[in-house]
Amino acid sequence: MMKEEPVMFSAPPRLLLGVAFLFWGAMHDRPLSALVAAVLMEGRHWTNLRWPFGEMGFARSWQLSVLILIILSLALMQVEDRVASDFLNLLSWLPFIMMPLALAQQYSSDRGVPMTTFSFIARRKLAVDRKAGREVSIRELQLGYPYFFLILIVAGMDSGKILTLGADEVRYAVGISVLLGWGLFQMGGSKGRKGAWGVAYLASLLMALGMSWGVISAYQYFVKSLTRPSERAGSPFEAQTSIGQVGKLKLSPAIVWRYFHEEGKLPDLVRVSSYNWPEGDVWMAQRRRMIHRERIAEGREAGGGFEKFLRVGEDSFLFHEEDREVTDYETQGAIVGMVSNQSLIPHPMNTKRLEQVSSEFLTANAMGAIQLNEPRKSAMKVRFYADRKLQAVEHDPWETDLICPSRERVGLDRFLRGLLLNSTTWNSDEPNGAEAPRDVSRAAFQKIRVTLGEKFLRDFKYTVFLEGADLGAPMSKFLNEKKEGHCEYFAGSTALLLRRMGVPSRYVVGFAVREEGGERGEYLLRGKHAHAWAQAYVGGTWRDERKSGSKTPIWRCRGGRWVDVDLTPPDWLSEYEGNRWFQGGFDWFQKSKTSLVMWFSKSSVSGGFKILVISLGSGFLIYLFYKMIRTRKREGRGLPGSWEEEVRKQGLLRDFERWLSRRVGHRPAAMPMATWLRSHLPQGGAGLVECYEAATFHPDGVEMQKLEGEMRTAKKLWKEAQKTPGT
Repeated sequence: MMKEEPVMFSAPPRLLLGVAFLFWGAMHDRPLSALVAAVLMEGRHWTNLRWPFGEMGFARSWQLSVLILIILSLALMQVEDRVASDFLNLLSWLPFIMMPLALAQQYSSDRGVPMTTFSFIARRKLAVDRKAGREVSIRELQLGYPYFFLILIVAGMDSGKILTLGADEVRYAVGISVLLGWGLFQMGGSKGRKGAWGVAYLASLLMALGMSWGVISAYQYFVKSLTRPSERAGSPFEAQTSIGQVGKLKLSPAIVWRYFHEEGKLPDLVRVSSYNWPEGDVWMAQRRRMIHRERIAEGREAGGGFEKFLRVGEDSFLFHEEDREVTDYETQGAIVGMVSNQSLIPHPMNTKRLEQVSSEFLTANAMGAIQLNEPRKSAMKVRFYADRKLQAVEHDPWETDLICPSRERVGLDRFLRGLLLNSTTWNSDEPNGAEAPRDVSRAAFQKIRVTLGEKFLRDFKYTVFLEGADLGAPMSKFLNEKKEGHCEYFAGSTALLLRRMGVPSRYVVGFAVREEGGERGEYLLRGKHAHAWAQAYVGGTWRDERKSGSKTPIWRCRGGRWVDVDLTPPDWLSEYEGNRWFQGGFDWFQKSKTSLVMWFSKSSVSGGFKILVISLGSGFLIYLFYKMIRTRKREGRGLPGSWEEEVRKQGLLRDFERWLSRRVGHRPAAMPMATWLRSHLPQGGAGLVECYEAATFHPDGVEMQKLEGEMRTAKKLWKEAQKTPGT
């Protein structure tokens, strides 16, 4: 037996949910999605078409919504270079993710959504109570207003607009003020009381201000704080890498990128990003200070750490205007893989031109990292052209490229003295910065490079199994005590040692080009090929480029070129040579996935798919409207299978029939319920038969409480009759 409880909340008035979705679409610039959602939600008011979902139907709708959310979250977590703004954008789609449950509520003949829908344990307990014949009580919830408030909250979760506080926030506050005032007034149910409406509207204004502040504050904390521009570092996906954090890392054999070599010398390394500021166990990318900004060629834009490439075609970008007519490049190739917004593209040093880039724009920072912005495809093949004779993407060195942490200097100098190499005494953090840094010739650099390489090869060991790393001065401990570590240690110590000897240098991360693929010119860049090395500026001369009248020198090194310096013992990759027997299947899946996405991104394919989707969607809408028109005159109360009809015919007697059948046997399929009851119940049970027949043939005059009372009476009489001999 089930006890009927009042439904929590009332249903929202017509158009409220639809207007809320249109407001969401205006805030997120997605009018089509919002319009479709609004039509679906408000369609219940145009027709009496209803379905009996019941407890299990609502539970399945809720599980489907949660499953969609989990799948999208897991898919997002599998993509690299994701930041909090991506999860914020995922949350902004919650009304659509939860739409299966919301539509079940809208088009259900049930009074509301049972509260047990949201708890598996509660549903199990309910089933046990029913099986035992105990009375159960289910509280039902009308989801309209909770869903309405969810739409309003996520309407402000557009990270792209919160970045620019102003008109969008005013529009958001005004919009939710109006909608909340409307919703709260309708919830009050006192349309004739102006005072109640005024209180509701005042409450909506306060809630609007609170929601605006909450959304902006959440964005500031979770997103903007992670990517806030500063003088020292850009956003975390391009600005730092850790030393000493690898531990017992088993590098992944998954394919991250595929490199296709076309012309020129095959590069040994392709970089992702470079870093110039060491802080203990972390290398970071320091931005140029405004007063020390590098000279930018006319026609290019400068924006802090990243500068825009020049667009020379629909999908073609060029670094420098003067190279527009260049067609003969030293190295040509392509990189293939999955991409996302703000992905960093692996490329050989001296890359100057990129083509087939389906992106709104490209940017590069002062250290040569190339960033993809607002890609129009999630997978692409980017073709690059590199030439060391043309102007480099990375800027010439400045004082930062000579700085060594003070706590590392003693250890670095001690190591150099053991090699009979001299360190420089120039430090940019000292007040007497008027003296120019020392120039290092190409011959001197080559001697330093050979000496360090021989030392590392002879006395040091490559390993990823580290214990007791000194994060205060990790390079000094590595050079003078442990003498074993992974590529990050060799790269970091090389960069700092070169700086101590006056050679501008940086720390670089990327991939080693080692493993050939199955296609012509293809090389696989797996996780286990990830590598770190140093980058040095060779053959340059330091110049003071201060403005006339300024007392502060601005040192820049000009006339040289950047070269890769990889002094990690060459056997580092041998530990990861070969693949397991099942790796071929994983490789095929990754390649097929990327190729399928690229094929699907073709204009002809995507256009045909859009036509197919629009055709199917239009056909479905036409069918839906047809069904709505046919069922418009039906009364929801009398629909077959509706909640009311199930209750009248068999809903409450079903429990009683189950109870009686365990004692007298199951009712024959051809026997009417009333006949079966009369044959097994004592004469006092005639009241139950009468109520059942009345519920079947005259439902409007039947009280459900009376029916429940007759069932209790019939059970009592049947038990007493069993105690009488001969019954």
